[in-house]
Parts: sequence; C-alpha cells; structure tokens
Amino acid sequence: MANTCTTEINVNASESAIDWLENLVKNYTTEDFIGQFGSGAELFIDKVGSKWITLMDQYRVESQKYFISFESAWYPPETLMKNIFDQLSKIDDSSYLDGRYWDEGFSPIGIFEVNLAGYKSAEDHLSVDWDNEYYWEEEVEPAFNNLEI
Repeated sequence: MANTCTTEINVNASESAIDWLENLVKNYTTEDFIGQFGSGAELFIDKVGSKWITLMDQYRVESQKYFISFESAWYPPETLMKNIFDQLSKIDDSSYLDGRYWDEGFSPIGIFEVNLAGYKSAEDHLSVDWDNEYYWEEEVEPAFNNLEI
C-alpha cells in the first residue's frame, strides 16, 4: 500500500448551512480543520482517522455545495469527515458528504457517503497500466464509476 491518500469531499447542504461552513473555513489551515473537526482523542490517528493530513484545496462549488480536498496517510480522514457532517447536520439535518479517495498506487480507490445513517464506503484495488498516458480516463474513472454504496 502506498502512503499518500487523496480525498475529495463534496459537502452538500442548504445554502445557509454552506454559508456557515464557507464563512467558518474559508481561511482555515490544516491545523484549523483539525482543531475544529478533529475528535478529542489523544492519538492523531484517532483524532482525524489517518496518521497525518494536509489540506489541499477548498472552495464553494455552488450555492448548496462546498468542495474540500485533503492528502493523508494511507486512509481518508474518516473521523474528520464524520465530525464535519455532525456539525453541519445541526444546521441542516438533510446535509450529507460524499466523495472519493485513492492512494497514489490506486490500491485502494473508493467512494464514500456520510449522512444521518453514518459513514458508508465502497472500494476496489486497481493495477493500472502506467504506460497508458490515458490511464486515469480509461482505467481509474471507469473503476470509480463502477463502485456503488
């Protein structure tokens, strides 16, 4: 298993809930995300769900959608994502998070959803043809599209 996992999170909620989130996190650093959405656990892996985490990008996509991406060690930051949902759901109980993750070797790739029912995911392991310059479009994207929760 490779070390770096990329996680792309779509935060879906009412416009007022996305307004709240955007105003809260628009200038957040990685440490701010951990402080706001990490658990109170002592060990870092228990606090966010991975050995380390780095904020890569964040922006409002549309009135009811916000995008956040992280790189982390080995796993998506599941605990952090659950805590984002928990705080957001107090404003809008119909909110949910969904997205996808992959490690640098595409073993695993996965999709997830966090909602009132909890955290659900599905994953697969790929062996891509690195010589194929279109490996993402021809191998990775179709594998994501075949996953179902």
